[in-house]
Amino acid sequence: LTAVLAAGALPARAQGLADGGGLDLPGIGPGKLDGFGLSGRFAEAAKHFKASAVASHMTVRPGETFHVAVVMEIEKGWVYYSPDPGSSPDYRPPPANIRAEGRGLTAGEVLWPADHPHETDLGVTKVVNHVYEGRTVAFVAFTVPADAAPGRRDVLVTVGGQVCGNVCADLEVAAGASVTVAGQAAANPAWTVELAAALREAVPAAKLPQLRGAGAKTAPSAGPPAPASTGVGGLTVWTALPLAVLAGLILNVMPCVLPIVPLRILSLVQMAGQKRRRFVTLGLAFAAGILLFFVCIAAANAVIHAAARGTLNLSDHLQYRPVRIGMALVLVALSANLFGLFEVVVPSGGGAVGGPGRQGHAASVGMGFMMAVLATPCSFAVLAVVLLWAQVQPLWLGTVALLLIGVGMAAPHALLTAMPRLVDRLPKPGPWMALFKQAMGFLLLPVAVWLIFAGSKDTYPAWLVAFAIALAAFLWVWGKWVRYDAPLRRKLAIRGTAAVLLAGAGFWMLRPPKELAVRFEPYSAERVEAARREGRIVLLKFTSATCASCIWLDYTVYDDAEVAAALAAGNVYAVVADVTDAAAPASALLKDRFGGAPPLTVLLRPGGGGYVRLDGKFAKSDLLGKLDAVARGG
Repeated sequence: LTAVLAAGALPARAQGLADGGGLDLPGIGPGKLDGFGLSGRFAEAAKHFKASAVASHMTVRPGETFHVAVVMEIEKGWVYYSPDPGSSPDYRPPPANIRAEGRGLTAGEVLWPADHPHETDLGVTKVVNHVYEGRTVAFVAFTVPADAAPGRRDVLVTVGGQVCGNVCADLEVAAGASVTVAGQAAANPAWTVELAAALREAVPAAKLPQLRGAGAKTAPSAGPPAPASTGVGGLTVWTALPLAVLAGLILNVMPCVLPIVPLRILSLVQMAGQKRRRFVTLGLAFAAGILLFFVCIAAANAVIHAAARGTLNLSDHLQYRPVRIGMALVLVALSANLFGLFEVVVPSGGGAVGGPGRQGHAASVGMGFMMAVLATPCSFAVLAVVLLWAQVQPLWLGTVALLLIGVGMAAPHALLTAMPRLVDRLPKPGPWMALFKQAMGFLLLPVAVWLIFAGSKDTYPAWLVAFAIALAAFLWVWGKWVRYDAPLRRKLAIRGTAAVLLAGAGFWMLRPPKELAVRFEPYSAERVEAARREGRIVLLKFTSATCASCIWLDYTVYDDAEVAAALAAGNVYAVVADVTDAAAPASALLKDRFGGAPPLTVLLRPGGGGYVRLDGKFAKSDLLGKLDAVARGG
């Protein structure tokens, strides 16, 4: 987060305690209040958040109900996350909560005022959550038992959650009030008209979405709450949807798609014979087949949206080894297809992809569908990102966006059938297409190796296998890219370039991996806490073998001598928290305590004084600046 997270809030027993006073709560006792004493962990939030409690009555009769207003004062420039803040894969703020208790009293449901959206810039994207600002009042109802004896009754309300400004801080602030049970009820003069009006408008947390205006309706709290008219990064619907069409158009120039476009169009020409009208209808059927593929994707999105009721986070799924192995095997199968080891047959009987097929519209639909399917080795990343995005949007918006990608991919094919002369301007089919297709197969295999070895403590075998693939690709280029009777100059140019590339790959891949400049210890909760008790700052680096940005940070920040020297000079305990596998202890820590996803670096203050975090990619100057601030107590 741009506003980096740092825990810490002062749990005051009441407003008077924050000012140095005390609170006498008979029946609850000092032992009960020990948990609400002054604590360094919550010191930061107390500077920016105050709470007090006001009872609606001074005296109340047995069997009656009274309300306690929890008045929260939030410093200007700071926000307090609501009980329905919304979450996303990028940030999951803890929801607001109020615990209420009182001797011999029954507490009811907490009622909250309307919240409002607030945008946070994460650097690489922006998220919108619901918050409170300024003066905010929540309410708790207390019921006095019908057989209650006369006397004083004290209540304690504890406000929890998180406040954010230039940092974010965990919150736990307590406030107290009291009433007297007597034969006659009497209102509290401090219960103002404004409080009474606010009580009438307050609702349970589950009904907060209903208070948000039609222009601010959001997805359920399981997804990132953003206005329905807003896409990712603040894009409006009318900006995001044209971008979806553009994404579909771009898919046509992907290496897996472009080489076979001329063949598909020429196949349609052959199927149509000399009939202009039939050529157009066959072309439209082919485009419909492409669109059909995206209809299936949109249907899958709807099913997942309804079943999961939340975000499909690919990074979470990659934490499970069976998922990684399954994806690797799929990539190997796709590589085998690109190498020509097998061909996919159109279900309608239209022949193998790339073959002539039947002379009919059903075959054209099948060819269009299969072309979209076979494009997935190149378009997988785009489609995965869009599918994940669709999961956190209203269902209608995600569905429309996915269909528009299909429209974008199908449109050029419909255009080519309407203007067949454009076919002459497309790349001519030839041996280069087979070579290009096989080259894509070689590019998929290293990704499969990466997935198989992800999570392994010894990464060197993965580099050896990757170099073996590079060697096979070199031999393929040597034998297939030039004919035996090719001019010597051409042979030297192609084979010489391949040899230089292989030598470079060997120099990079075959060297045993070296230690980073910063020496990290593996994560251990006991060692981390021990280091903090010793007064040391702890640098916690969350990383994953499936995270490319983590590798970037390793070589640009953590392999820097200046960074290593600064950590050593500050006696910083550097810890690597690998979350490649969901079962790793660090995975639970990331999910339950910090949220988000790697790369994430957390600077834990000594003792129990909270933390500062750096999300995503950052420069070494950012890390050194935050480290200096923490060392100075900032």
